[in-house]
Amino acid sequence: MSSRTPQILVADDDRTVRTVISHALSKQGYQVGATTSVAGLWDMATAGRGDVLITDVNFPDGDALDLLPRLQEKRPDLTIIVMSAQANLLTAIKTQQRGVFDYLPKPFELRQLLDVMSRAISEDRTDLSPDRLTAGLPKQIPAPLMGKSPAMQVTFKLLSRIATQSVPVLIKAEPGSGKQIVAQTLHEMSHLSSAGFEAVELSQVEEAEHTELLFGPRGLITRTSVGSLFLNNIDQLSVPAQKALAQFMVSGSPGSRLQPAQLGQLRLICGTSADLKQQVSKGAFREDLYFELSVAELGMPPLRDRQEDIPQVASWVCSQLNSQFQTERRLTTEAMARLQDYVWPGNVKELEVLLKRLFIATTEQQISARMVEKELDKLSSLAEQALVEPIASSDSLSQAVELHLSRYFKALGGAEPDAGLHDRILAEVERPLIVATLYHTGGNQIRAAAILGLNRNTLRKKIRELKISTNRAEYK
Repeated sequence: MSSRTPQILVADDDRTVRTVISHALSKQGYQVGATTSVAGLWDMATAGRGDVLITDVNFPDGDALDLLPRLQEKRPDLTIIVMSAQANLLTAIKTQQRGVFDYLPKPFELRQLLDVMSRAISEDRTDLSPDRLTAGLPKQIPAPLMGKSPAMQVTFKLLSRIATQSVPVLIKAEPGSGKQIVAQTLHEMSHLSSAGFEAVELSQVEEAEHTELLFGPRGLITRTSVGSLFLNNIDQLSVPAQKALAQFMVSGSPGSRLQPAQLGQLRLICGTSADLKQQVSKGAFREDLYFELSVAELGMPPLRDRQEDIPQVASWVCSQLNSQFQTERRLTTEAMARLQDYVWPGNVKELEVLLKRLFIATTEQQISARMVEKELDKLSSLAEQALVEPIASSDSLSQAVELHLSRYFKALGGAEPDAGLHDRILAEVERPLIVATLYHTGGNQIRAAAILGLNRNTLRKKIRELKISTNRAEYK
């Protein structure tokens, strides 16, 4: 841009937001014009006003995203920044498709906006090329990627940005978060969407077979030249396979029959619930492989950190189950509130399983809070019974847990449990263990920490994370 003072157009129908942003930009020395409608921003921009447009999405007179293609034809020189509090994955994709310079999910700090503004008016910034790759729309928005919480909007923004990049992606999320579903969606949004997508669960493959699985004559990498390959639980990859994969990512060897021109067409997506940095520091994971895999790291927030998204996720799951079972069941307001109060150590998968059990267990049209409470009690009964239930001819906790786990696997009827069972069981045991200890100490956290062998700050953190009551009166 020229040396003249840049002019910024701010479009938002919320007076407070409009005023705060306009004031902050004016203090930075920008000329600021503001409008409250789609019609207003069209008139101002097409009249030649503004170097940068900062706009909300939803207005009483229309959707700003629908207007952007026509606006860019009239004003190709106008840099556009979108902000929205009601955004979802589709909003993030559409902003990327329409060549928006940046997208700010509300709420955001003014410093974030000013940083984006600084880049937008920079003389030496690289303009987005008109023929750049744009993210495609997935076949559907799956349950793990539903929601409008601030945490998920950050995920949506990053997902739409990296979908078109030919770089490896590391999906970091807790068990039950739907890492494979997220990887599949990433593939569908990418320029490789018409090619194949393959997934493998490394925890279900013997370590001795890992190298052969990837680089053998019919290995996943050897025979896959185009498309996306998802390796879940990458932290469990054997040491020899780690070395081979690191070498492949750097040079296209060993074992791979892909030509250099083909290597860029194989998208590697990996999933993990572990802290790979910590694994590297322990010597359990190769540092060079970690650096190669984490070029683009996509974090998925746990369900407990985005409880405002639970009604949307639960309603969608109920809709799917109604279709499957040919019913018309729905959750009452109280039942939905109970779902929002729960911690969900198993994340979206645990929510889906609970709702399916409710649909099977009842013939009533309305699913009440009492029904939800009953199923939630069952979710934690495994850990609680393992701790307190007397068992014939068994006098050790280890034997009690072994018996209950055998019952769990028997209840699956031969089906494989979802990956991440180890962490889920530990999460189910941890909460009742802390609660039981607090009851023993009358709610005294100092004594409880000493009994548990935990640092007091660590115990306080776990109490917050697991949403355990700190009211000592409840433990009397």
